[in-house]
Amino acid sequence: MDVSMETESMRLLETLLGIPAAERSAWLVDQRVAANVATRVNELLGAEDMLGTFLAEPLAPTLPGHLSAPLPAAGDVFGAWRLVREIGAGAMGVVFLAERADGRYEQRVAIKLMRSLGWSHDAATQADLMRRFDNERRVLARLEHPNIVRILDGGSTPSGSPYLVMEHVAGSSLTDYCDHNRLDVAARVELLAKVCDGVQAAHRRLIVHRDLKPQNVLVDGNAEPRVVDFGIARLLETDEAGSVVATRTVAAAMTPAYASPEQARHEPLTTASDVYSLGVMLYELLVGVRPYELGRLSPAECERVICATEPPSLRKAVAASALDESERRRRTAGIGNDLERIVARALHKDPERRYGSAQALGDDLRRHLEGRPVLAHPDGIGYRFGKFVRRHRFGSAAAMLALVAIVLAAGVAIWQAREARRGADDMRRINGFLLDVLKLSDPFDAGSELTMSQALDGAADSIDERFADRPDLSADIRFGIGYSMLSRYRLEAAEKQLTRALRESETAFGADDSRTLRVLEGIAGLRHEQGRTREAEALFLRALARIEATGQQADPLYVLLLNNLGNLYLMREDYPQSDAYLRRALAESERRQDYAPGDRANIINNLAQSAHGLEDLERADELYRQAQSELEALFPKGSPDLAILLNNRAHLAESLEDDREALALHRQSLAMRQLVFGGDHPMVVTALASVARMSTKLGDASTALSNAEAAAAMADRVYTEPNSRQASVHATLAEVRLASGDIAGAAQALQRAQSLLATVETRRPTVVDYLERVRAALCKDPAAPTKVCARVSAAVPTG
Repeated sequence: MDVSMETESMRLLETLLGIPAAERSAWLVDQRVAANVATRVNELLGAEDMLGTFLAEPLAPTLPGHLSAPLPAAGDVFGAWRLVREIGAGAMGVVFLAERADGRYEQRVAIKLMRSLGWSHDAATQADLMRRFDNERRVLARLEHPNIVRILDGGSTPSGSPYLVMEHVAGSSLTDYCDHNRLDVAARVELLAKVCDGVQAAHRRLIVHRDLKPQNVLVDGNAEPRVVDFGIARLLETDEAGSVVATRTVAAAMTPAYASPEQARHEPLTTASDVYSLGVMLYELLVGVRPYELGRLSPAECERVICATEPPSLRKAVAASALDESERRRRTAGIGNDLERIVARALHKDPERRYGSAQALGDDLRRHLEGRPVLAHPDGIGYRFGKFVRRHRFGSAAAMLALVAIVLAAGVAIWQAREARRGADDMRRINGFLLDVLKLSDPFDAGSELTMSQALDGAADSIDERFADRPDLSADIRFGIGYSMLSRYRLEAAEKQLTRALRESETAFGADDSRTLRVLEGIAGLRHEQGRTREAEALFLRALARIEATGQQADPLYVLLLNNLGNLYLMREDYPQSDAYLRRALAESERRQDYAPGDRANIINNLAQSAHGLEDLERADELYRQAQSELEALFPKGSPDLAILLNNRAHLAESLEDDREALALHRQSLAMRQLVFGGDHPMVVTALASVARMSTKLGDASTALSNAEAAAAMADRVYTEPNSRQASVHATLAEVRLASGDIAGAAQALQRAQSLLATVETRRPTVVDYLERVRAALCKDPAAPTKVCARVSAAVPTG
């Protein structure tokens, strides 16, 4: 049985039963649910129509086991109890008022019996509901608190249906009680604080209710609320040390209108989910409506609203409510900033930003009632910015680094300002720029939601206008944005920002200032990506010499330059030079206690690649494993650096003739790169080509061809300057086509590779050798026309 499908069908059925029969079909079509769910819902509707008043009649004899037995009725006796009348019903059970039948003493109780779900003919579904009902018995047996309904007894009816005997709360639901008694805001808040006490008692026993709502809180005549209906409660799991960990729901048993974002996404739950539901209840008590009107929305639409929509403030919601004018004024007068903040914190989308417990929420409510300062505070710019970056976690990585650079640069500029007034003005200007970046990402302002990268690119156009009189600020901002563009391989745009940044930095700080040298390093990296490796080498060496001449070796830029020079020689396949610079970089990084572990791991990765080039395969393998261990600890979900390392390890596996391991590593690297970059990027190109090449070697022609064609097409889109990697990718396409018997296509791809390589300033020997191997293989094929081989052979570059 597909439990999630069955549960979703049941949830839709519950909504449909509240809609006029003539409108049900159209509503279901509007939900755009999966075909199997729609089919199941229609089956359930048909069964419901046939059953009619099934709660009062015996069930169909075809139902399995004891669930086919008729529902007990008023007057029935089992155990020491006689049913008096039905007082409530839910999806799982029917609740009766009952009294002692053995004459020992008088006592009235509430008995909850398992509902016979006549429309659910799936035995597994019924068994699941039976387990949930039994779970409530076990959960309530562990709870004893004045604000939680107590369990008194339990057992099974003569027909086998389980029942639960609870204390009878002679009262009404939380919202009904408040509205019927016309409670003011303070009284409503006080009631909710008591509900928090009951929920906290459950949390202390590691129990999450998971379905908190006003209907599951009964208020008696003494104004004491009692939490009921733990039918879908779940015990929190603990790890070996006894610490609480999240628990995952098996099926979406919940009331969507009160569900937390993580519950709507079917993620593991903690007590923070109950805190969110308490926030929804508090909002409804104060305003009269829930934060979101989910109405007839589809499940996907409900999830989007719950997870991505911010509710109106309490006062705005009251102003727009259907309350009568006097009640509206009374509610508005009782809702101040503290209550707004308390509700906002309880309803935070991020569980870590909510109250840490139901007790903390209740305590803050009592502080408000007593006129003391509350702990809830509104989010600042810093948190909102961080939230945006997390929403675009991988795709915004480079852009986030750019903004971090901007913020750090702003801090340096402010620290150096001689007058406090100028420093404050600098901060306002920088903050204004950052807020514009965030505003550009707002779909209500931009028309559609932009990525952080797109927002940064758009904001770059306003630098001249905002900072024309402050080259010190504009230089730092241009550097941050330009470096982001370089990381995203937008070379032309990066050149515009970085060259301007260099001029402005030299004007503002001087040629030997570390801020100017860091821009110089960025331009050197740009030249490297443009294939202008001689210029790149000269710029790296110039920056390195300036640092050493001015005694700035303590600056982290020094290690970065050593590493990047080593990487440049690595790409040239000048392994002795590369090894020398990388060893210096690693030694420098290990002398600095504050050097980032991730950066050190990247140096080790480059050093491993150098050792591979020097044919010291054992040392290369040892260094790769060390770097991988460090990067996986830092980035368990992957990163661009880890993807590069996996690719390098794959090449080592090829050298060790372990082709299957090599293909597995290349595929792992490709998947990580596609996740990180999400579109066209040189790192995706090389990974696609590597998977294609190894798939050909292992005889998987179809996979090889699709990946090779995708790599070649993407290479032509992303490489705007001559680059040996683009030539290598087209050579891979030629090799794959040759293996599949497409001689003409192979010749065409190889000819393209040769023409591309002819334009490259410095040709990597391994790429030249690769093209020659593909050419030789093509011309050995008996089906290859002599004239095609002659033309291709003549074009093979030799420089």
